[in-house]
Amino acid sequence: MGEPRKVALAKAALAVGLLAVAGVLLWAQVVRIVPAAAPERARVLLLTVDTLRADHVGSAPHGPKNTPFLDSLLAHAQVFERAVTPLPRTTPAVASLLTGSYPHTTQVRSLADPLAPEIVSVAELFRARGYRTVAVVSNHVLRPRRGLGRGFDVYDYAGDARDGEATTRAALAHLAEIGPEEAVFLWVHYIDPHVPYAPGAELARRFDPGYEGRYREHFGGEPGATGPSAFPTDLPKREAIYRNPLPDAVTGHVRKLYAADVHATDMAIESLMGGLDHAGGPWSVVFTSDHGESLGEHDYFWEHGDYVWNETVRVPLAFVFAPGDPLHGQRRVEPWVSLVDVMPTLVELFDLPMPYDLAYEVEGRSLVPALRGEPLPVRGVFAESGRSHHPEEIRGRLRFDVAGRFRTVLRGRWKLVWTPFQEPGREFALFDLELDPGEARNLYRPDHPVGLELRRELSAWLREPDGRTAVTLDATDQALLRSLGYIE
Repeated sequence: MGEPRKVALAKAALAVGLLAVAGVLLWAQVVRIVPAAAPERARVLLLTVDTLRADHVGSAPHGPKNTPFLDSLLAHAQVFERAVTPLPRTTPAVASLLTGSYPHTTQVRSLADPLAPEIVSVAELFRARGYRTVAVVSNHVLRPRRGLGRGFDVYDYAGDARDGEATTRAALAHLAEIGPEEAVFLWVHYIDPHVPYAPGAELARRFDPGYEGRYREHFGGEPGATGPSAFPTDLPKREAIYRNPLPDAVTGHVRKLYAADVHATDMAIESLMGGLDHAGGPWSVVFTSDHGESLGEHDYFWEHGDYVWNETVRVPLAFVFAPGDPLHGQRRVEPWVSLVDVMPTLVELFDLPMPYDLAYEVEGRSLVPALRGEPLPVRGVFAESGRSHHPEEIRGRLRFDVAGRFRTVLRGRWKLVWTPFQEPGREFALFDLELDPGEARNLYRPDHPVGLELRRELSAWLREPDGRTAVTLDATDQALLRSLGYIE
């Protein structure tokens, strides 16, 4: 392609981009004054729990039953058994959840990145539809300047010190100011399962009766502590995560403290749902997490974000509809889905206004067909690792810019992990998750047919989409796409 043509295309792309941004601003002004028809599903709860592993809901691997209330709620829910976060850190994951777009489009790839101004949040669409929009979020990284409060009439932000019960009280207090006849979109985010694990003395003893050793009642700093201070004073964060010198008995106890924190959150959610029942309804509920937590798998402890192992990228995902709703009932859906699928699902479920010229940014797909009992076409879902704060500790990764991050695609029983810039023979890993759920045996070889298919899917995902924020392709990305015939 000649230089004049490249310049012309670049100018055209810039013009289109400016028009798109102008369209967003104009649309955002117009829809707020257009009256909306009364929605059929008038009360919606988006319920998210920080750092909640998918395998700690509906199971009890480390002590008493972790989530008895959620289990009872999900017994009448549509549950997606294999859901994935696009990036296992809070800010990027929540940005993708609210916008239906992967991090390369939202431009949120670290905890401090703000949401790109041209990206539309589902809260804006609910508000345009006539809903009151309220967010109650407890996590210090979700502060308002991240842009995730865009579209919310109320954005009640608090740091990690606001525990589950206080988060519930705040949500119900805001709801009390809204009339029972008004349509509401409520987002509540709980922080409790995040380090430090501090469930309280009673729960700590219940989940590990008889234990009298180190970290008996909590692991880490005071509740609400963040960063290095979230870890014990006698076990610095870097050593705790990447080396973990604790004896097996103590490590096992810390896992039970995490499970106890999950249980504490379950009790807070029970209080929330009880309050919602008294505030008018019925309610439609979407339940999920931003990411999981590694509890020692692959020698990676009490953390998330550095890798794309399933312990950190798999999340629970369920939709709960009230009795009488056509979608009420229990169903298990097996194909892989992503948090980017939640926003387009809400758009269809609640008849939200999504102008055609804004829909280009949405990379997820609506899950409504699956909610109706129709087969969900099998396709790959994707994730990338986050910014590594201790790059010298990360095994296998060679570069620590965005281009060097681990990336993965999951489809059916298979998972492919790509490590950019690695030498041939070490850049790809392929796992059969049915036979090897712990991702321990790499089956990749250059002629493996599934490996080749997943490489093509991964390459297509990396390719710059039309009309969407461009993905910067380095030499390695370009070589991969060229080898598969996507570019010349």
